Amino acid sequence: MNENKLDWLLDTKDYLYQNDGRDLYDIIYTTLSKNKMDYKTFLKMASEGHGFSPSEGFSYALDQDWDIPEEFNEVTFFLGEYETLSISPNHFVKLMDYITYAYIKSYPNDKILAEKYMEQLRRRYS
Repeated sequence: MNENKLDWLLDTKDYLYQNDGRDLYDIIYTTLSKNKMDYKTFLKMASEGHGFSPSEGFSYALDQDWDIPEEFNEVTFFLGEYETLSISPNHFVKLMDYITYAYIKSYPNDKILAEKYMEQLRRRYS
């Protein structure tokens, strides 16, 4: 993907890196820059409880990725076989809110769908 098309995401980098969102930023950036999927699809998957792995050994897990989804209590990020970071589901929602707001500012035509998925994400994890 063209770097210019990711300007909206690059604008979130400092905030995310300073607020336990580094791994989330890196996963989204890798996903989009390698054309694995677009942001709306990424957000939809998250709203349904599914994490993603943009490359082998680099991923994050949500409740539907757990063996026992009812025991889900943290969003977990992995590099290789190692857990790099865990954040609360509520914090994950706050970070996704911030990212989605930046996305909507750059792609206002996607506002209704992005807000729908964010609402589903909030209901699921807040």
